[in-house]
Amino acid sequence: MRTSIAAVLLLLFAPASFAALSPQYAGFANGPADLLLTKEERKQWRSIKTDDQAKAFIDQFWARRDPSPGTPTNEFLAAFEQRVRIADERFGAKKGPGSQSDRGKVWVLLGVPQRIRRDSGEPPKTVQTPVSGDIENSPAAPVQQYSPKEMWEYEQGKTTLRLGQPILRVAFIDQYATNDWKMERTSDIAVFESIAASYIVSATAASAPMQLHPAAVAVTHALTSESLRAAIEKSRGSSAATNLFLSYGEFITPSGEHFVPVQLYVPGSTGSDATFFGAIEKSEGGESVVTFEEPVALTATKGGAFYARSLSLPEGSYRGVFGLAKEGKPIAVASTSMTISGLDKDAAGISPLILSNHVETLPEAQTPTAPFSFGGLRVVPKSDGAFRNTDELWYFFEVRNPAVDPQTMQPRISVKLSVSGTSSEGKPIRMGAPIAIAEAMELKGVPGHWGVGRSLPLSTFRLGSYTLTVTVKDQIANRSWDLSGSFRIVE
Repeated sequence: MRTSIAAVLLLLFAPASFAALSPQYAGFANGPADLLLTKEERKQWRSIKTDDQAKAFIDQFWARRDPSPGTPTNEFLAAFEQRVRIADERFGAKKGPGSQSDRGKVWVLLGVPQRIRRDSGEPPKTVQTPVSGDIENSPAAPVQQYSPKEMWEYEQGKTTLRLGQPILRVAFIDQYATNDWKMERTSDIAVFESIAASYIVSATAASAPMQLHPAAVAVTHALTSESLRAAIEKSRGSSAATNLFLSYGEFITPSGEHFVPVQLYVPGSTGSDATFFGAIEKSEGGESVVTFEEPVALTATKGGAFYARSLSLPEGSYRGVFGLAKEGKPIAVASTSMTISGLDKDAAGISPLILSNHVETLPEAQTPTAPFSFGGLRVVPKSDGAFRNTDELWYFFEVRNPAVDPQTMQPRISVKLSVSGTSSEGKPIRMGAPIAIAEAMELKGVPGHWGVGRSLPLSTFRLGSYTLTVTVKDQIANRSWDLSGSFRIVE
């Protein structure tokens, strides 16, 4: 009843033949992508004769599985490649890369299981060494008298995979205690082919995704209005209070695309059409990096309206002036210093802390560089930091590439909260909460990135000004970060 996944899935995932192609393309259908090929695609691949035909086929192959065509990143391909890398690292053996092992193939095709259970089975029987020392004529001891089993479980309620059943269980056996885990024939493998086919989201996609997306391209529209140019000049170096509040952060996609989301928030506004304008220059020397103006639509939120977009800025220190205008006249301008440190897509890291009273699920898949959006969740920063006692203050941060438990494939992130401040009567206030393990959510379509967020009731807070400090620790890697954000309780 035990056999290799290679034998069980031979008809489903048999390697396709290929013509005299260059090494760049010849191994496509014999590698991890083989798990995704449909019968029709396999038939088409067999007819490939040239590198040009192979490239066109591969481009279309991934484009058909791209959940957001026209954006710079194919999120499915990025997630798939990430699963291959993890499988190679965790399930590798002398016989070949981990992604070609039984467990590796299931990992690549189905992703992270919700649970991994391991049963060591019966303990091995004790084998006594003969007193005479006559090894040659002694009874032979079996190599392995028990078979450890590892069970992977996928729950339909916790995955977007089309399992066709409440729980899909896949069992692996290490028959000879050599860490060579083979998939048990009793595992339900009929669903694998339908899951592979379900990744196709566009049957007619004919090309690879575009290489640029406006959300992450530095704005290059030149200023045309003299009044807007004058407003920027007046605001340079100014820290005067305005009715416009600004938030920004530095982020990176799993594929290595840097972006800087910028949000403008107008308290009391109900949202309308406006002109977004501004200028960014280097802090040293004042060299202009970009100036721009473009029509936008403000989005209503609790207590006001906002506009957000992502910019592309290289590492460095900048001064940014951003404003909103109507009918060619500036209505609000804000300036800020911006430090872009540069991020490594493969390194462990953490995002800035976001404080919000507006968190929503997006109706459709986000683009990789969508501002303040995380795996289908939008977290709107409360840029003015003003909350009421009736609000729930949500804190949120993103953790990149945390260490994960090899059994559960989940990180172990702890959080400790502390609040300090001064009430409106001038009384100092200090509060805190004990360290607790946070519920980290793996961000959909953003492999290696996890989100942590929770609400903080404000009903017991007095009017005043506060600082929330969040100490975050990766318990597995013994790595920690301190995040902080300021907020006010107002009437």
